[in-house]
Amino acid sequence: MGFKLGKLPPKKLLTTPAFGDFLDKATTWPAVKPRGWEYAVPPDKLDILANDELGDCVIAAMMHYAQEETANTSNPLTPTRQLTIEVYSAITGYDPKDPSTDQGTCWTDALKHWKEFGIPLLDKNGKEVIHRILGWASLDLSSIAQQRYACDLFGGTLMGIQCPKSAENDTSNWIYVPDSPIVGGHGINRAGQGGDGWHIGSWGMWIKGTWEFSLKLADEDYIVTTPAWVESETGQTPSGVDLNGLLAAQKAL
Repeated sequence: MGFKLGKLPPKKLLTTPAFGDFLDKATTWPAVKPRGWEYAVPPDKLDILANDELGDCVIAAMMHYAQEETANTSNPLTPTRQLTIEVYSAITGYDPKDPSTDQGTCWTDALKHWKEFGIPLLDKNGKEVIHRILGWASLDLSSIAQQRYACDLFGGTLMGIQCPKSAENDTSNWIYVPDSPIVGGHGINRAGQGGDGWHIGSWGMWIKGTWEFSLKLADEDYIVTTPAWVESETGQTPSGVDLNGLLAAQKAL
């Protein structure tokens, strides 16, 4: 199986809210138990979504996030290769007839598109539906506590890394290898977290990884808020989170 990358360098937006700004203070972050793995989409239900041929990793991560979020609901959504390519084209201008247009994706460009237009997936009956987010917020790349809490609270995060060659060579467990050369930027979706590390989706696989790996190599990380998540939290403010303030900031993006 071939692997492609395709995440462009972070495009920092001053309008992007920081998740930490809506927490009372660091000491209020609840300790969370290892969680997420048990809800993961079965590996045989994942697809590489053209990321073996195209630099559409960011789009594939978005698609897999939506699949993960809905997997245990009454209407699970499924991404397809063709729909993923269509979104990649809409965001970046990729033209399947012109390979030179396969230039990758900036995470914040993709998040803006997801919020404004949504992304298409298939519902349980094979009908195309649109999955949207209300907005996004950035995470503190240096804080394992914040990342664990955010992953637990929102059901996952969307990460950008500088991908080392070691990660392509071994997809069983991503550990930090200091002398492994960086081969490019990569977009991935994190679905599970624990004290020893995390569980991410990449190239149509679930891959374990260590906190040292992401602390050294992540260059951006986001949570997204979806209508389904807000509905599940109606009337409830998660401990330590200014939910109304966070939603207002995300809607203003």
